[in-house]
Amino acid sequence: MPLFVVCAVLSLAVGCSTPEAPELAVARAGAVVQDANFADSVFVSGLQGPTTMTFAPDGRLFVSEKNGSLRIVQNGQLLATPFVTLAVDTDNERGLMGVAFDPNFASNHYLYVYYTSVAGSIHNRVSRFTANGNVAVPGSELVLADLPTLDAANHNGGAVRFGLDGKLYVSVGENAVSSNSQSLNTPLGKLLRFNPDGSIPTDNPFYAAATGLAKATWAMGLRNPFTFDVQPGTGTLFINDVGEGGWEEINRGQAGANYGWPMTEGYFTNRPELTQPFFAYPHGSGTAAGNCIAGGAFYNPPVSAFPSAYVGQYFFADYTNDWISRIDPNTGARSLFATAAAGPVDLDVGPDGALYYLARGAGQVGRIAYTASLPPSIAQQPASTLVSVGYPATFTVSASGEPPLTYRWQRNGVDIAGATSPSYVLNAAQLADSGARFRVVVTNGLGSATSAEAVLTVTSNKPPVATIATPAAGATYAAATNMLFSGSASDLEDGALPPSALTWSITFHHDTHTHPAMADTTGITSGSWPIPSIGESSANVWYRVRLTVRDSIGLTHTTYRDVLPVTVPLRVTSVPSGLQVLMDGRPFAAPHDTTGVVGVVRLVGVDSPQYANGKFWAFSSWSDGGAQSHTFTTPGSAATYTATFVETSGGSCYQIQSERSDKWLSIDTAGKVVAGSATQAGGQIFQLVPNGTQFKLKGSGDAFLAVVTNQLAMSANFASGESFTRLACGYGGRNRFGFQASSGSAPHWKETTLGGPIQSGDGGNGGACNPADGGAWEGFYLELVACPGGSTGPVCGNGTVESGEQCDDGNTQPGDGCDATCHIETSSSTGCFRIQSERSDQWLTVDGAGKVAALGTTQTGGAIFELVTSGAKYKLKGASGAYLAVVADQLTVNATLTTAEAFTRYDCGIHGGRNRYGFESSTGTARNWKENTTGAPIQSGNGGNVGICNPTDVGAWEAFYLEPATCPTAG
Repeated sequence: MPLFVVCAVLSLAVGCSTPEAPELAVARAGAVVQDANFADSVFVSGLQGPTTMTFAPDGRLFVSEKNGSLRIVQNGQLLATPFVTLAVDTDNERGLMGVAFDPNFASNHYLYVYYTSVAGSIHNRVSRFTANGNVAVPGSELVLADLPTLDAANHNGGAVRFGLDGKLYVSVGENAVSSNSQSLNTPLGKLLRFNPDGSIPTDNPFYAAATGLAKATWAMGLRNPFTFDVQPGTGTLFINDVGEGGWEEINRGQAGANYGWPMTEGYFTNRPELTQPFFAYPHGSGTAAGNCIAGGAFYNPPVSAFPSAYVGQYFFADYTNDWISRIDPNTGARSLFATAAAGPVDLDVGPDGALYYLARGAGQVGRIAYTASLPPSIAQQPASTLVSVGYPATFTVSASGEPPLTYRWQRNGVDIAGATSPSYVLNAAQLADSGARFRVVVTNGLGSATSAEAVLTVTSNKPPVATIATPAAGATYAAATNMLFSGSASDLEDGALPPSALTWSITFHHDTHTHPAMADTTGITSGSWPIPSIGESSANVWYRVRLTVRDSIGLTHTTYRDVLPVTVPLRVTSVPSGLQVLMDGRPFAAPHDTTGVVGVVRLVGVDSPQYANGKFWAFSSWSDGGAQSHTFTTPGSAATYTATFVETSGGSCYQIQSERSDKWLSIDTAGKVVAGSATQAGGQIFQLVPNGTQFKLKGSGDAFLAVVTNQLAMSANFASGESFTRLACGYGGRNRFGFQASSGSAPHWKETTLGGPIQSGDGGNGGACNPADGGAWEGFYLELVACPGGSTGPVCGNGTVESGEQCDDGNTQPGDGCDATCHIETSSSTGCFRIQSERSDQWLTVDGAGKVAALGTTQTGGAIFELVTSGAKYKLKGASGAYLAVVADQLTVNATLTTAEAFTRYDCGIHGGRNRYGFESSTGTARNWKENTTGAPIQSGNGGNVGICNPTDVGAWEAFYLEPATCPTAG
C-alpha cells in the first residue's frame, strides 16, 4: 500500500508525461534464467495484446490476441493472415482467451477456442473450428457452450485443454460475483468438463445436483482460473487460480473438489469439506511473492532438451512480478527459474523441448533453451530506428548459446569501444549519424555469430507533443459514470495534427497489476468511456488515460493522466457484536471495516444460524432493510450496515441408534463417532442445527461433526462443521433417517465395520437405508431428548408447536407444516383468506380465463383462497376446488393438489397494523408475485426480484394483505 500511494502521487504531479525516444527498437524479451546453462531469446515479436498460446501437433504455434485474432507462427515467422478473426468484446479482461487442439487434430482438423462473444448479449463462448491449412474453414464454427451474460468485465478465466480421458476441460471465472463460485446453478467460478461435441458427460460429479450448464462442473470454488495444464502421460491437472486478498494458488485438479473461494484463500485449517491448494504463494514484491499467477506448463516434451531434473516439473509464472518458477508435482519443492520476463501470461513447452513464454508486456514470445555445448545464434536482430536530433537511439539483440556470451557492437564495420552489452545506446544522436549501420558480433567458446545490420535515421524534425486536457490533473472518479477524455497534438513541422494522429487507451490499475479497460482507439480528439459499477471491489485502484500521437514521418510522443477513485469508509457489523458477516462473499468477524469506491456495487450477507459464545443466533434484519444476502451501491459518504440477530434454540436434540448393529452412537477417545453403546443412556446427545435445508450436528461443548478421512469426527466448530442432508427412510412407528455428506464417492453414513467409526465418503451408495445389504447406506433411529447444559430448546410432543421448535421438516412456526405432535402436516389447512394487493389496493379475483388478477374493489368482491400446508410451503385452493398453478408466468386456478404449485411465503412486516406477506414460486428468473400491470394477471416467474415487498419500487416484488375469511361450504 505505501508503494501504491507513492506511485499514485508521483503520477498525478505532472500528468506523467516523460521525454522518450520518438521511435524505439524492438525490445528483447529479457528473461534472466537462474541457471547459466539456459538462455532466453525472442522467438517472435509484433503481437498485439497476446493472451494465450498453444502448439499444434504439427509444430505450429497458435497465439490468441485479445482483439479476436488467432495468429499462427510457422517456421519462426508470424504469419500476416490470422487463422480466424472473431467478433469479440475487448473491454477489460474480455476478448479471445483460449485455444486447444483436438487429440485427433491430424485427422479431423478440429480446434477449440474460448472468447467473449457479442452475439445477442455479451458472454463467453466455447466454439469448435475446422482448420484448412493456416486458416479456418469459412462457416465451420460450431458453438459448444454459451456461458451466462456477463455483468462485470473481469474474472473470465478462459483456458481450454483436453484431458487424457478425451474430455474438453474449460476454466471459467466467477465474473467478479464471488457467490457464483459456490452455486451449482451457474457454470461461473468452475472448471467445466464437456464431451468434444459440447454435450455434458453424465458422470460429472455434480451432474445430478446442478442445473443447466452447471451440470458440466468438474470442480468448483474458483475465483479466476486464467490458466491450467494437463500433464502428458499422467493426466495430472494443475489449476492456476488468481487470488484477491493475499494469495495465489495452484490447485491439483480433482473431480468434485471445492477449492473454497470465497470462504477462504490460500492455505487454511478447519475446513474439512474444502480442498487445500497444492501450493500457494503470498502477495507482495520479490521472487517469493507475486500478485497474479498466469501461465503454467508441465515439462514433458516428446524429446527432452532439458536436464533430467527438469522432466516432469510444473512451470508457472507471475504476471506482475515477472518471474517463472518450477515445482515438483510430487514433493512440492519449488525453485525460481527465471526473472525479468516482461509480463508473462502463458507458458508452453515446444516440440523442440524449449520452454516458451508469452510476454504480454513486450508483445513477444520468448524462448528459453538449454544451451550447453551450443555456439551462439541470433534469435532477434537489431531493428532500424528513426530518432530526432539530440535523442538517444537504442539497438538491441537477442542471442542464445552456451554461456558466457560476449557482445561486440560495430558501427559501419568498426568496433565501438566499450559497447559490450546486449543493447547499445547512442546518446544524443546527430544529423551526421544518419545512415550509420550498426551490428553486433556474439561470441562464446564454441564460435561466433554476427547480426544483421540496423540503419539509424536521424531527422532534424522534432517529435510531436501530446497534450491531455481532460481529465484534469487531480481528477477523481466514481463508478457508474463516464470517463471523459480530450486532448490535442501539435508538431513543430506539421502544426496542429489531425484526429487520425491521436491514439487513446485506458488501463485499469489494481494494486501492482493492471487490467485493460478501453483498447487503443485512433482518430478522435475526445470521447467517453463508461466506468463499470460491477467488478473489482477493492479500493486500491485507479485508471490511467494514455494519449500517443504520431507525426507525418513517424515520430511519436506519449503522455498519460492518472485518475483516482472517490472512496468512503464502510463498516459491516452485527448485533450482538462478533458474529460472522460476509462482505463480497468473504467471511469476516464483525465489525469489519473496509473502504469502498463510490458507486461500486457490493454484496453483503450473513450465514444463519450462527453459533457463538455457547449460543445460537438467527438472522433477523439488516439496518438498510435488505434481504439476508443483498447488494448495495457504495454511497457517497461513510456508511455502516448492521445485521441484527436474535437468539434461537438452534435445534432439537437426539440420541441416534444404528439400525445395522442396534447400538447407540458415542464418541471414542480419538474423537471418532462409533456405534459403541448398548444402552440409550450411554449414547452421545447430538443437537441438529438447521443450516438451510441441511443440518449441522453439535456434540458436547463447542464441538461439531465433520468428515475427516471418510470418518465422522467431533473435530470442527460451527463454521467448519459439515452440513448433512437428512433423508427419510421410513419404518413402522419410529423415525428412521439416513444422512449424506457433501463429498466423497459414497457420501452416506454407514457402520461399515461393527464397532468401528461411522463411514461417510466411502460409506454406502449401493442402496438406501438397508441394514441387510452390505453395500447399502444405513438408516438410523433418532430419539428425541432434552438438550444438555441448560440450553434446552423447545421439544416436540407436548401438544403445542412453540416458537423455535423443530419438526421433521425443519419448520419453526405454527402452521408451517408441523402438526401438534411435530410431524409433517399433510395437506392440512391453515384457514381461508381473501388477498389484497398492496400495489393497487384491490382484491384478488379469478377472471373468466381462470387467471388471478387484482380486480375486486371491495373485500367481498375478492376470491376466497384456502392455504394448504405443503411441508414448509403452501398450496392455494380456490372456491371451485381447483388449486393455484403458474402457467406462462401467470397465476392460474386450474390444478389438482398433486400438480399445484407450492409457494414459499415471506413475512414482509406490519404496515398500518396489518400483516404483509410475499409469495415465491419455485421456477422462473423472477419468481415472486407481482402485479406488473394493474388489473392484469398476477405475475410469477417474470415478476419481481429486484427488491422486497416495496409497492413504490416498480422493480420490486410485491406484498399482499391476507384477511381471514370463512371457508366455502363446498370443499
